[in-house]
Amino acid sequence: MRLASVCFLFLAVTGSAVASNGAVPSQHAEKDTDKFVRLTEALEADPLRSDGKAVRGWLMEWLTAAPDYTVTICDILGPIPNEDGVPHGPELLMQQMFGNAAYQIKTPGKTDMFSQQLAGMESVLRAYSAILAKDPGAHIPYFDDLLARQRNGSLREFMALVVGKGCAKKD
Repeated sequence: MRLASVCFLFLAVTGSAVASNGAVPSQHAEKDTDKFVRLTEALEADPLRSDGKAVRGWLMEWLTAAPDYTVTICDILGPIPNEDGVPHGPELLMQQMFGNAAYQIKTPGKTDMFSQQLAGMESVLRAYSAILAKDPGAHIPYFDDLLARQRNGSLREFMALVVGKGCAKKD
């Protein structure tokens, strides 16, 4: 799935295009790339924050307009976006994209698909953990399994298989 095909998700989560003021104002001019990373990390820490829609709106607008960063959406998120009723599914899908792009910003020149996809998934898992802290009923068995794999050190190996299959080009 390409980034353009998730525009419907963007509109569903944000309600519409959002002004670019989704963040706390700063005394110093902040580069957009730095702002993107900062806001992505803020959503990892508190994905249910009151200004989450505005923040996601700014991130999505910037990402779709940024010519230097491309996020390939692979089928690696289990039930998201394939199943209805997944708790906070749209937010977690968007977090995967934002985590992927933030990784690209923080590690210029590291362009391998696996590292980008793994970074996106790790961002999702941080956000998912934060969601569970606020909403204990929001468990998603697939993500619970990924958290267990992360704890026991097998996430990278498991994700190599998932990314290999989920990012394979389909004819």
